[in-house]
Amino acid sequence: MARQGFNGPAPKRAEERRRRNKDVDLKVTPKTYGNIAAREDNFDPSWHPAAQLLYRSFSDSPVSLYFEPSDWATLRIVIESASASLLRYEDRVSLDMVGSVIKGLEEFLATEATRRRLRIETEPQEGARWHEPEEYWHPLATAWYESLQRSGQSSFYQASDIAFAFFMAEVITRYLGAGLKMSGRLLDVILKGCTLLLATEASRRIAQMELTKIESRNIDAEITALMEEYAAAI
Repeated sequence: MARQGFNGPAPKRAEERRRRNKDVDLKVTPKTYGNIAAREDNFDPSWHPAAQLLYRSFSDSPVSLYFEPSDWATLRIVIESASASLLRYEDRVSLDMVGSVIKGLEEFLATEATRRRLRIETEPQEGARWHEPEEYWHPLATAWYESLQRSGQSSFYQASDIAFAFFMAEVITRYLGAGLKMSGRLLDVILKGCTLLLATEASRRIAQMELTKIESRNIDAEITALMEEYAAAI
C-alpha cells in the first residue's frame, strides 16, 4: 500500500495557483534554529565528506524547525548508512544501500520535490552555498552538479538540496567509473535522485513548477518585427 501524502502529482505553490483552494499549506522561512545542538551532539567526523555535508545541511534547512530528537536520531542512522556505502568501496556503491538512503532522506524533506508534494513551502534561500566539486569526480558528474546551480529550480533549493546533489554527484562518479559494467538498476536510482532535484522538465511539470525562461523579451515588439518582415517579403 502506498504511503499517504507521497502519491500523485505535487501541488503548485500557493503563488502559482490561479484559483485558491481551501488547502492549508505549511510555510517556513530559512533561519538558524535552536535545535542545532542536537545536530552537533550526534555529528561524526569520521563520516564520508558527502555524508557530513548531508547531516549538517539539515540544521540550515527551515524544515528542521519541526524536528524532534527522534528525527535527529533517525537521520543519524540514515547518514551513517550513506557514509558506509561510500566508504566501503572507493570506486563503487551498493545499489540497494543508495536506494534506501535516498528513500530515507525523503522522510526528512531533503528536496524541493518532496516538500512540494507534502505542501510545505519554503522561501527561496538567497546566497545558498554551493560546495566545490571534488577534483576526482567524473567530468559528467561535475557538469551535472554545476548545471543544477545554473538552473532555475535551484532558486528554491535549501542547504539540504545542495548537499543531496553533492551526494548524488559522488554516486554518479562511481556509476560512470564502472564503464561497460554500469548497472541499469543503479541508473534508475540516480534518475530518482535527479527527479527529486527537479533536474528535468518532466519532473518539474509533475511538481507543477513553472520557470520563466526569458524575462526581458518584449513579445509585442517581436511580433511587430516579424509582421513587418513578412510584409516586406511578399
